[in-house]
Order: sequence, then C-alpha cells, then structure tokens
Amino acid sequence: MNSTVYYRSPDCRSAFSLLEVLVVVMLISAAILPIYSLVKSGQKRIVRADSRTIATLYGASALELARTVGYENAMNLESDPDFKLLRENAKKNGFEMQFHKTLQPLTSYTKSTKQGFLLRVEIDVKASSRTFTDSPTLKFVTILTDPRFNFY
Repeated sequence: MNSTVYYRSPDCRSAFSLLEVLVVVMLISAAILPIYSLVKSGQKRIVRADSRTIATLYGASALELARTVGYENAMNLESDPDFKLLRENAKKNGFEMQFHKTLQPLTSYTKSTKQGFLLRVEIDVKASSRTFTDSPTLKFVTILTDPRFNFY
C-alpha cells in the first residue's frame, strides 16, 4: 500500500481569487439594486401623499373659515386676518393658496321678490416649494347662501 501524504507548504495559502470576489460582488449588487429602487419609489410616494394630505388640510380649513365668517364676510375673505394667517402658514410650508369668489344669481319665481345670489367660494391649493412640485392643484369649493334671501 502506497500511502502518500501531501503536505502544503507554508507559502501556499488557500484564499479566494480576484475573479471569485468580483463575481460575488456583482451578484450582491444585482440583488441589492432592485431593493434600493423599490425603497426609493416608496419614499417618493410617501412624500407625495404627505404633500397632498397637508394641501387638503389647508383647503378644508379655508373652506371652514369661509363658512364660519358667513355670506357677507366671505366676499372679502382675502382681507380676513384669519385667512391671511392661514395663507402665510401655508406659504411657510411650501403651498400657495388662491381665493376666488363668484356670485351666481338665483332666478326668482315672482317679480316682487328681491334678486338673490349664491356665493361660490373656490380655494386652490398648490405645492410650490416642496420636494415634489408635480402634484396637482387641489380645488375646494363651497356655496354660501344669503341669509336675507327667502328661498320659499
């Protein structure tokens, strides 16, 4: 029986070759790239949803303010101090608020009744200096009635 035992010399080390290391790095990077892409798009969607939510809060607050001040004062909502404060706060947080009003006449059934109007209040909220400014302009609309006008 020939039993030959091979011994390694101390100069011969067992290690990975450069080619093996490069293949492993390539495989790891190929696995991480889709995960990174998924995380990045998720972050973008979260920021857009956050911007939309904040814009909705500003628009709803402006409409509630118009309803609270009533028909007469809502016609001059831009000069209202609470609306000015709300608009400044929105601007600090990267949103622009626009106020539009329209008087819509009501048709009266009799000639003796006074002409009445409905006040259409529209608030436009758009992200101006946020991270993602490609979000759409949100429109909020309410209609206020003149309390002096009899609808019956």
